[in-house]
Amino acid sequence: MAKIFAIYIGGSAEKSLIELHDVRFVIADTIEETYPRLRESWWGRPESLHIDCWGALNGADGHNIALKTEPPENQLRLYFVNLGGYDPEDFTELHKNVFVVAENESKAKVRALKKILDWKSHHKDYLHDVENVFSLEEIAREKSLYIHLEETADPPPFAFKYGYHPIGKKAA
Repeated sequence: MAKIFAIYIGGSAEKSLIELHDVRFVIADTIEETYPRLRESWWGRPESLHIDCWGALNGADGHNIALKTEPPENQLRLYFVNLGGYDPEDFTELHKNVFVVAENESKAKVRALKKILDWKSHHKDYLHDVENVFSLEEIAREKSLYIHLEETADPPPFAFKYGYHPIGKKAA
């Protein structure tokens, strides 16, 4: 049964001094079925590509997630929001990623920012801003599918796996 996989990939690129990362969303039955798409979309050194974290999206933001061939009756959309920020104690830009359900991108941004109000690092010196908002509808449409979001009192948690998992191909 097809599901949406959220995948955090990493690797190296020519002239980069440190490892680089990106997020990909792929619809497949298994994580292994996502590998060709991940390899195809990786812009760094092919042999360096690896997965650091991945999981199937079964629920988010108080909703169950299902893929179907017919359009949903409501206007709700599933968004991935990348929040970036700075902490005077850390030398790098920090990121928090959240999945939210909203009717449009503007509402998704507001909803995502509300989710970080209780974070320990939320402090007047710690600034977060929405850097990227991505509707997962685009991914579903590539497979002629629609994302259905059903509100529930008991949504499944985003159960993800993490660890270094190389999937790169040898450079030709």
